[in-house]
Amino acid sequence: MPRFVRVLPPTALIITIGALVGVSFTLTKFVAIAGIAPQLALFWQLLVASLVLFAIGVISGKRPPLHRRYLTYYLGAGILGISGPALIGYTVLGHVSTGFYSALVTLSPLFTFAITALVERRMLPTYRLVGILIGLVGISFATHGGFDLSGVAPHWIAIAMAGPLLLAMGNVFRSRAYPPGGDPMALAAGTLGLQLLVIGLPVLVSGQVSPGSFGPGPIVAIIGIGLITALSYVLTFEVQRRTDGVGFAQVGYFATLFGIVFGALAFGEPIRLTLVVALAVLFLGLALTNGHLRFDHFRHFLSKRRPERR
Repeated sequence: MPRFVRVLPPTALIITIGALVGVSFTLTKFVAIAGIAPQLALFWQLLVASLVLFAIGVISGKRPPLHRRYLTYYLGAGILGISGPALIGYTVLGHVSTGFYSALVTLSPLFTFAITALVERRMLPTYRLVGILIGLVGISFATHGGFDLSGVAPHWIAIAMAGPLLLAMGNVFRSRAYPPGGDPMALAAGTLGLQLLVIGLPVLVSGQVSPGSFGPGPIVAIIGIGLITALSYVLTFEVQRRTDGVGFAQVGYFATLFGIVFGALAFGEPIRLTLVVALAVLFLGLALTNGHLRFDHFRHFLSKRRPERR
């Protein structure tokens, strides 16, 4: 891992990953509307990412460990954090807008908080529960008032919501199962490499692996997604090394913002006032859930404004 990455604060890395994910959503939509089978697109995405990371690993001498604990980690982190969400993205982005799908990803932090509470068998603090409820109201408002969903079948919306759920499960899994002393570069290479085998074997058996029929645009998009995957997952494991799943889940905030902006630039998707209001409500809920805003802050603010009684 380069030294400048190791010294960057987790917040800077989280914003960077969010920006990369936002670009990835836009490129994924290019691939989806080209009609390429999701499993075939994912195969080439994983192949590009794996080749990049294994080449770096050979040069740096940091190869992924192959002990049973690491293999379990690679499999769980890969299915929940890479293959599952990617297949959903390739499937639904041919039917829903990039902005809408990006907004749904903001549910990932909320799901992460809830799953963490269930796994740790403890009740979330009240301010986090209130934040989750506010966030759910915000995302509901966004999906009904901020995007044009006319003509979108309900089952596509339901499938799209499975994406942030899998991402949340991946956040919790990586946090709880992170191998002590694991190197982010080696973990990313092992995770992507094992997923290449899992996804690649059925594709190779089918005999439909040639990218020749994709066209130059989708090929460039898939290569871009692969490069983003390699970089973002190295940064992901670096952030995960320093924080927990709840902290890492903040990536969803920035992925939403960048995804909506890049979707608007690339596909002319409108950014309406209702969406801005909905996102403001959503981020208020997330700020409460993450502890950036607390009830005692409001009490302190009100106490300063309340005139003293004589």
